[in-house]
Amino acid sequence: MSEPIKHGRMVVRRFGDAETLERAEAVTPAPAPGQVRIRVLAAGVGYTDVMARKGEYLFQRGRPFSPGYELVGEVVDHHVDAPPPWLVPGTRVAACLTGMGAYTEYANLPVRMLAPVPDGLDTLVASALPLDYLTALSLLDRHGRARPGDTVLIHGATGGVGDALCQLGAHRRLAMYGTASERSLHLLGDYDIVPIDYRRQDVTQVVRARHPEGVHIVYDHLGGTALRAGHRLLAPGGVLVSYAFMGRPGHVLADTVRGALRNRMLNLVPGRRTAVCSLPREIAADPPRHQALLTHLFELALARGIRPRIGACFPLAQAAEAHRTLERRDVHGKIILTMF
Repeated sequence: MSEPIKHGRMVVRRFGDAETLERAEAVTPAPAPGQVRIRVLAAGVGYTDVMARKGEYLFQRGRPFSPGYELVGEVVDHHVDAPPPWLVPGTRVAACLTGMGAYTEYANLPVRMLAPVPDGLDTLVASALPLDYLTALSLLDRHGRARPGDTVLIHGATGGVGDALCQLGAHRRLAMYGTASERSLHLLGDYDIVPIDYRRQDVTQVVRARHPEGVHIVYDHLGGTALRAGHRLLAPGGVLVSYAFMGRPGHVLADTVRGALRNRMLNLVPGRRTAVCSLPREIAADPPRHQALLTHLFELALARGIRPRIGACFPLAQAAEAHRTLERRDVHGKIILTMF
């Protein structure tokens, strides 16, 4: 029987600013049947982590908790009766979690959620893929049903999910429009996409000038009035897909619920469709499918077909500074916590 392992993790005991993230001692027991114990090497940092820390994330209301939905680690031991060939100690594996908890040095996870990281793929690159790129695949295939040649509008095209959509959309030969602020608009020059400065340009006018009939898909993370504007921009048979809802400070929870309801109400309008992507729930409903999708993403990254941007790295103990950096928008690209 394997022994429990004492280690550290970052926890939120009370909602608030970045200083509420504190180190705590934890114990990871021997893995239960079907589980793999891993030593975490890196964990991605996302806006949902910040929202959860502030108490503004709908799916993380309990405390204490460790933020983080995605991680890469190496296998320590396991309790799997018929292990796949790759499941041996020292193998690097990655996961996108169905609940938060990635800001930790060790974890027990179900084997069905883990994808092996191929030799030759950098650990930091692998840790930048699970949440944003699995979300992008869901937006493209499950909800958008994107086909080659479709015209799409990507709000926040230089964000984590937006950047993943741009890269994966290029593989599907989509005709893409992307919105961004002036300070990050230059990043869209890496892609075959029509850039739109949402502060200086009228998004609807730019798109309608080239596609009077509208676009096939609008990907929205804004909510609010952007939902109706995006819906009006759809061509007949088009779809508006929401993957987040930006809220007003102090009203994020209410605005999130309101945005989801607005999306559903717009779905009642005939001739067009709406959808809401909630990746953790989708993974929980079908872990093997997402395990295979993550493996596919690793193969693409290894072949340089996709190149996630790494913005900054911080040791786990500096998770608060990582959050502050994310909130200040000091860097472009994924922020990663490292344990090595």
